[in-house]
Order: sequence, then C-alpha cells, then structure tokens
Amino acid sequence: MKPFYIIFSDLDGTLLDHDTYEYTDAAEALEYIRHEKILLVLCSSKTRPEIEYYRKRLGLKDPFISENGAAVFISKGTPDIEDVPFVEYGGYRVVELGVPYNRIKSCFAEIKAETGLKLLGFSEMSVAQVVEFTGLSPDAAKLAHMRSYSEPFLFMEEEGKLEALERAARKKDLKITRGGRFYHLIGDNDKGKAVRILRTLYEHNGISVISIGLGDSLNDFPMLENVDIPVLVKKKTEQYEPWTGNKKIIFAPGIGPKGWNRAVLDIFGE
Repeated sequence: MKPFYIIFSDLDGTLLDHDTYEYTDAAEALEYIRHEKILLVLCSSKTRPEIEYYRKRLGLKDPFISENGAAVFISKGTPDIEDVPFVEYGGYRVVELGVPYNRIKSCFAEIKAETGLKLLGFSEMSVAQVVEFTGLSPDAAKLAHMRSYSEPFLFMEEEGKLEALERAARKKDLKITRGGRFYHLIGDNDKGKAVRILRTLYEHNGISVISIGLGDSLNDFPMLENVDIPVLVKKKTEQYEPWTGNKKIIFAPGIGPKGWNRAVLDIFGE
C-alpha cells in the first residue's frame, strides 16, 4: 500500500517569508505536493480567516489548525469524525481545544494589572499598529484581529521577567508560548495536541499515516515532537531556534520557504 503522507506546516517564517508573507520560494515543493496529492495541513498561530486566505490561494481543501492548536477545522468527510467532540460552523466540523477569546482578553487585562509588566496585546492595538508591528497589509491585519482563542502580545520587559508572567498565566489555567514576532496567551492547547487528534482521526479511518512537520519557532516544538519526520526551518537571522525536543530533528538547509522547499523535496527524494 502506498504510504499516506500528511505534512503539517507552520506559516509565518516557515512556509511564508518572514517579511513578505509570500511562499514563492516554495513553489517547486508545493507543485510536487499537489501532483502527488499529499495532504498539507496548515498549522499556525494565525486566525481562521487568515489561514483560509492562504488555503484559497494554495487551492487547499485539507484540514487546518488555527491559533496554536486551539481548533482543528475539518471539511465534512475529510476525514469522518466519530469519537471526538466537535461543533459545526462555517462549513466545518471544528474540534475546539482552546479557551474562548473573551476570557483570554479578560485574563490578559488582569495579568497586566496584577504584574505591572509592560505588555501590549492585539486587543489593545489598532489595525494601523498591527500593520506597523507585523508588516501586514491593512486587509491582512484586519484578518489577524479576528481572533477566537488567543491573544498575541509584545513583551516589552527584560527576559528575566518572563517567569513572573508565566506564573500569573498559570494561576488562571492559561499559558504563554512564543512565536516568530509575538508571545501568545493561550489555554491548555498547543500544536502537538491538535496534530495528534488529526492523525488519530485519519488512522481510525483505516489509513496508515506518515507525518511530516515543519516549523521555525518555539511554539512549533510540540508539533515537531508529534510527527514522524520533524523539520526545523532556519530563521531570518540565519539561525535555528535552539532545539530542545527529544526527537532527532532535520535542519532545513535554508531560511523560511527556501528551506521549506528544499527539505520537503529532499524527504521525497526529489
């Protein structure tokens, strides 16, 4: 039986260039994936509307994972869901693992007040500020504002004060993770838990899965620990995020989508 491959991929700084948010440099590998009908599951800290924008551009119908593993979105029948609780909206069956955004926002405000730390959350930023801090277009910044489960924020303090912030989050049964540009306040979810759920759904449908994961930042590590073939992509700084996982990691030979492209083609012997 031909192996059934699933590629789980981060977006910003991985499949997408850190500055331009484009995937042009990954065109060869993307074409190979399309030709071979390999599943490409976008697994990002981005919101559902942001990921839908790229899915449309890429012509994808595959499931996707939003906001650091907070929700798994599955179009009906791809695959069937039986034993996992889900809700239906927007044409998807959605496995929700995250905490609703209203609670996240409230807790973020409380943590700021309790700790006195200098933090600036997405909910406090105008669209113009999001554009300034991210380099997104105004339209893309509006999509980034449409959050459901997480609060990205700037941490404008010494690194040593991060521990106090993490303690304050834990007291509210939340946690902090770090992406390419922002820290994120999230619930007890991560990309790894979402990946495991989606893999299990395919395996319960009688499919033997070989999973590949590609990411560049700390928030990608849970995803990389839960795939068969983990790949760490080089950052814009030409450095790799220091790998702290237990699995043997593949280091992509290039920055962002260039490294993504080469790593994918190498894995498939192209």
